[in-house]
Amino acid sequence: MAQGAQQGRSIDGRYRLVRSLGSGGMGRVWEAHDERLDTRVAVKELWLPPALSAAEREERLRRAEREAMNAVRLRDHPNIVTVHDVVIEAAAPWIVMELVTGGTLQERLRRGPLSVEAATRVATGLLKALEAAHARGVVHRDVKPANVMVTQDRRILLTDFGIA
Repeated sequence: MAQGAQQGRSIDGRYRLVRSLGSGGMGRVWEAHDERLDTRVAVKELWLPPALSAAEREERLRRAEREAMNAVRLRDHPNIVTVHDVVIEAAAPWIVMELVTGGTLQERLRRGPLSVEAATRVATGLLKALEAAHARGVVHRDVKPANVMVTQDRRILLTDFGIA
């Protein structure tokens, strides 16, 4: 890995990184073990490249805080990924959330188009999540297949409220 944490690292003396689940332009999501509660969680590592200006670094930290605060306000909704904690470690933000078993809608769409039934289930879940977010004054601004999780039991979850 050219950037970011390594498997086995402990975040905040509590969250032990188990394996990388995926990454994008702003960071990486890890499966982790919460050693205090003895449970599995997902931990989003937000990358703050050294070349960032102070203003860019501050903006990324604000985004992480905003994502966490928005997600906490929406944590009880069945179609929104639950955020449990936000940790600043080595001057970088980490967002701790529920570990979702399944994959992204983007991954699912690589296998081909959805059936009408599946597309209806996805649309209904997303509309319910967005309705709840809007009712609390949160606009997502980045709804895309990579930010939609489809669980193994076929639940639809919206994630990544970072630029909301």
